[in-house]
Amino acid sequence: MGEQIRTTVTIYGEDYSLVGDLSEEVVEALAYHVDSRIRVLASKNPRVSLNRLAVLTALNIAGEFFELQEEHQKMVAALQQQWRSKREAKDAK
Repeated sequence: MGEQIRTTVTIYGEDYSLVGDLSEEVVEALAYHVDSRIRVLASKNPRVSLNRLAVLTALNIAGEFFELQEEHQKMVAALQQQWRSKREAKDAK
């Protein structure tokens, strides 16, 4: 396991001190993404609490992740099929 890096970020006006093995730059980029997504939701729903905004943001990001994961799996399957087809054509010669 790598060295633990402490990074303090601000998300929607709240400071969070995080410890992990991701670089400070990556953690800051992730925090910026989450902060901006919360702010977009808050601008559309000004009376929603921070807790609800955080949960809605997490669900939105998780949904996008699942969509990307499914797209990735389809691409991998298509590439594997192409590879098999090329391999079978080569073997048939």
